[in-house]
Amino acid sequence: MIQMPNPFKYGTIVTGEDFADRKEELQLLTRELTSGQNILLYSPRRYGKSSLMMMVLKELQKQNIITALVDLYGCLSLSDFIGKLVEKTVVPAYSTVDSMMIFLKSALSGFAPEVTVNPDGSVKLSYRKEASQIAEKDLSEVLDASEKLAKTKNKRLVVVFDEFQEIVNLDGARVEHLMRTVFQHHKLVTYVFMGSKRHLLEQMFNDANRPFYKFAKPFPLGKIPVKEFSSFIRAKFEKTKISIHSSIVDSILKFTEGHPYFTQELCHEIWNLSCDKGHVEKDDIERAKTDILRMQNDLFVRMWDKMTIPQRKLLVAISEERQISAIYSTSFIERYGLISSSHVLRSVNQLMTEGIIERANGDYSIPDIFLREWVIAKTTSDESRLHKPKISDIPHS
Repeated sequence: MIQMPNPFKYGTIVTGEDFADRKEELQLLTRELTSGQNILLYSPRRYGKSSLMMMVLKELQKQNIITALVDLYGCLSLSDFIGKLVEKTVVPAYSTVDSMMIFLKSALSGFAPEVTVNPDGSVKLSYRKEASQIAEKDLSEVLDASEKLAKTKNKRLVVVFDEFQEIVNLDGARVEHLMRTVFQHHKLVTYVFMGSKRHLLEQMFNDANRPFYKFAKPFPLGKIPVKEFSSFIRAKFEKTKISIHSSIVDSILKFTEGHPYFTQELCHEIWNLSCDKGHVEKDDIERAKTDILRMQNDLFVRMWDKMTIPQRKLLVAISEERQISAIYSTSFIERYGLISSSHVLRSVNQLMTEGIIERANGDYSIPDIFLREWVIAKTTSDESRLHKPKISDIPHS
């Protein structure tokens, strides 16, 4: 008997039939970028920004638009950023290394990259200089290369910066200023600034004292509408000959709150439990949740162990409330033994910086649904292996 592959994918970029319904966002982003509108695309981690953008770029490519995706998350220095920016924009536009080098020599007089041709034919560019050794003129030329490329090819170009907030770690103030100075003159290039740290991106684009103030149209990515997601889930189960009642799908989405990543993760484990019997039972949801919590336990323990006592208390409080706006109120602080608003503020700042909690529309919440469930089980269950003292027993720092 040939085993069908699990149809629910998570933890990787998905396209095509594995991409859950984002038709409205896909059409709107494609239209905006085709018209030359710069976009600020943000959402909590694991909402599917990268998968959505890959679909958008495919649509743009069909319209003969050049596209480039530059991920800043792995850039450890300004030199890394320069090399990656040129590599992702220029290299794909040329069929031979010779033609690429001709363009680089004409467009970037101060840029002398190391060119590596890999066995598979792919080309990697690297640039090895300390930030202090990189002249503003040379950096400006690199930032302007995308416009020169678009003019040379006589085509529009869309450049996507993923995890754009990381630019602040790469000689941030200088680079931010130069990027805005250069980019504002571009006519053929459109930019997308993506990220998951909303508070950092909002500071960059909403603060009148920052270079990128009002430079891009905000595009907050929300959860997938329940109706569309429900249809997607049922279709995936039914395509693999597994029946699932609509009420069970409703229960899945109620628990995951429509979060794209965690819905796919939960459905993945439910599918594993039901593939041999050919149908999904209601108890499979709890079994799948238990399996996921067991698999994630070591990771969550490490996170918990790194937290201070006030941070742990705040995490438990938000887990129990699910989401709350009055986080500095006296009643909230007293109810959870959080000592004072200054203690809460320090904990909030650290947990938000690490992406453990987030703030959206004035409410604080824990974006990782399974972390929230783990915290609740950890601090309230006497029988759980993950048992820890209840919140009232956690001592003050």
